[in-house]
Amino acid sequence: MNDLENVLERYVRLHAGSEFPFQFKTFNSYAVTNFRGGIGKTTLSFNLAYELSKKHRMLFVDMCPQKNFSELLLKDDANKKSNRNIYAALLGKIMGSAWSESQDEDDYPLSLRVMDSNHQFQDSKLCHAIPGSSELFLFPSVLYTQLNQFYSMVQSNRERAVANLLNSLNDIIENEKRDLKSEVVLIDTSPFFGGGTHLAWAAAEALIIPVRVDEQSIFALELTLKMLHDENSDFNTWRKRANIEKKPKVQAIIMTHCGWNRQSSYQIDSTSKMYIERAINICNKYADCFSTDIPANHFALLSDFHSTGKISGSLSIPITKLVPGSFHTVDGKRLQVNDSDRYHKELSYVTNLISGE
Repeated sequence: MNDLENVLERYVRLHAGSEFPFQFKTFNSYAVTNFRGGIGKTTLSFNLAYELSKKHRMLFVDMCPQKNFSELLLKDDANKKSNRNIYAALLGKIMGSAWSESQDEDDYPLSLRVMDSNHQFQDSKLCHAIPGSSELFLFPSVLYTQLNQFYSMVQSNRERAVANLLNSLNDIIENEKRDLKSEVVLIDTSPFFGGGTHLAWAAAEALIIPVRVDEQSIFALELTLKMLHDENSDFNTWRKRANIEKKPKVQAIIMTHCGWNRQSSYQIDSTSKMYIERAINICNKYADCFSTDIPANHFALLSDFHSTGKISGSLSIPITKLVPGSFHTVDGKRLQVNDSDRYHKELSYVTNLISGE
């Protein structure tokens, strides 16, 4: 049985009721990342956030300037005017006292408790989120100006200075984890590598890569893995300049919007199969980027969530908490939750794949 057949067979067995005990190495921090926007990445991140929060005390970090992850987790509280967001925290690290002394001091914490803003998380373990900021659009120029300035310093200091910048997000996260007693971190990133995503890769131990079954996403998958693998990429060039050995491993490739053949229960359609096979071949080319030796074992398949995904991503309700057959209004349209438990099984599989359980 080849890799594609193995992946598809697991999908069939999943929906037939099989359980899959995973023996993967588990990690304490994950970044959800890809180099293509508009594929529902943040809705997926939100649902993974909820599923993981059933098992772990979580810390969520929004590194995307669109702030969609913050708004799903924290709703109106994500947009309260405050210097307490990830952009301000990063500037405090990067600019030092020059930035800190220009800000009004207050007693607000950096992280917000999610259940206080989104009651859907009241049945989860205690979770916190560091809000994002639209000013992250400006962050790449700030970061790379400082990196190049420090790298031009004399040899005796520049390695440590560059490392301090690259580890700035990691330092913020570690401080919050310690104070909040968080167990696992989930970072949502932008579809562009520069700036915030670069620091998210430097902070995360493992990557979760969503890939839509379309041509642009397959191309973006190869770009993402090449950036991680290629010793001359921007990520690895700066990592080596700082003498940082750590780099994240890929823990999950999540193929989204898969179609299925309604004439045959739980069979993926031919178009989706083609893209899944191409994704597997690309991952085999960069097998050293994965946390185990067999990239195909890291694949999970998600159906097209249709109206259920739109409801979840618009109303901040996890998919597994939506009642099948119920109606919700989104952007003036009345949508119905799909009457199927397939999404629940698929999300459970993805969560276990990530957490190794």
